[in-house]
Amino acid sequence: MTAADYARTTNQSPSSTAVIPAVKDKVETPPERTTTTSGATLSPAPESGSKKERRASLRLTHIEPWSVTRMAFAISVAMMIVAVVAVSIFWVVMEATGVWDQINGSVTSVLSDDSTSFNITDYLGFWRMVGLTLVLSAINVILTTALATIGAHLYNLAAQLLGGVEVTFAEEH
Repeated sequence: MTAADYARTTNQSPSSTAVIPAVKDKVETPPERTTTTSGATLSPAPESGSKKERRASLRLTHIEPWSVTRMAFAISVAMMIVAVVAVSIFWVVMEATGVWDQINGSVTSVLSDDSTSFNITDYLGFWRMVGLTLVLSAINVILTTALATIGAHLYNLAAQLLGGVEVTFAEEH
């Protein structure tokens, strides 16, 4: 299949991420190799027993930025939920083990005041820590989503210049 044949048979949709097989203008097919309809070259490996192996060499030349944006946003939101749950569990464990009371006692003894003048949970209370985690996680969602989208655009520009990343897939039977 030539590059012109491949260009005629593919759908250049703006909502698709393209994985384009390595296409050459002159296709030389040795007797032991076969070429699929998609243009990927499949070659059997030397037979070892009853297992046969096929290989396909493909080139990733375009990543759809919108799909990267959606995936980065979904992963970032999932990480936001994980962070809030982790901070909540951490705070509850610190409360249950008496760490906050020990910090209050240490600060009170250093300041030589009565024990009711300082309470660490006034500064690091449960809802204050969860709120701070939510704010920082929301900033992280925005930054991660934006950076992933910019990264997809940069990859597409680099792939236009350099040809993309070539990947070889192997299939065992």
